[in-house]
Amino acid sequence: MFSTGTILFLLVILIFDITQISSKFEFTNIKCSSKDKNFVEFEYCYIKSVNRSYKYISMKTRLRSLPINEATARLQILRRFRSFMPITMNVTVEICKFMTDKKSIFNPMLELFNDATKKYTNLNHTCPYDHDIVIDKLPTHYLNQHFTNVLPLPPGEYAFHSIWLIKGIERYTFMIYGTIS
Repeated sequence: MFSTGTILFLLVILIFDITQISSKFEFTNIKCSSKDKNFVEFEYCYIKSVNRSYKYISMKTRLRSLPINEATARLQILRRFRSFMPITMNVTVEICKFMTDKKSIFNPMLELFNDATKKYTNLNHTCPYDHDIVIDKLPTHYLNQHFTNVLPLPPGEYAFHSIWLIKGIERYTFMIYGTIS
C-alpha cells in the first residue's frame, strides 16, 4: 500500500512535529500583602509588560526590624480547576538552614524554586539578612525554562503561593499567577 520511503517520510514529519510542541508560561497577576506593616512593607510589587513576548516581575520588600536570623517560608503550587487547588505538597523550609547547607535539605521542589530565582534575587546568601529583599526583573522566559522543561506541567492556570514567617510569626505573603499554554 505505502512504500517504505513514504512511511519513512511520514515518520520524520511526525517526529519533527512532536519535538516542536512546546509550552509557554506567562504571568497574569501578582499579589503582595504585608500582615505586619510595622515589621515589613512592600515598596513595589508588579508585573511589567515590555512587549508581547517579554514580561517580568519585580518586588521589593522593605524590612523594618533588622537583622533577620530566623525566617521560614511555606511554598506551594496551585492549579485552577474551579478554584485554585494545590497540586504540590505545602513545603515548609527554614531559610537560614537551607541557605547554609542546601545539600542537607534535599527537596526537588526547593531546588526548583532556588534555581528559578537565584539569578534575580538578593536572598541567596546565609543569615543574617540585614537588607531589603528584592526580586529584580524575573522574566517569564527564564521561568518558562524551569516550569515547562524541568517540571512538565499541563496547560492551565497556575498560582505560586508563598507565606513568609519571621521569628515564627506570619509577616507577609505573595501570590504569583500565570498560565501555561
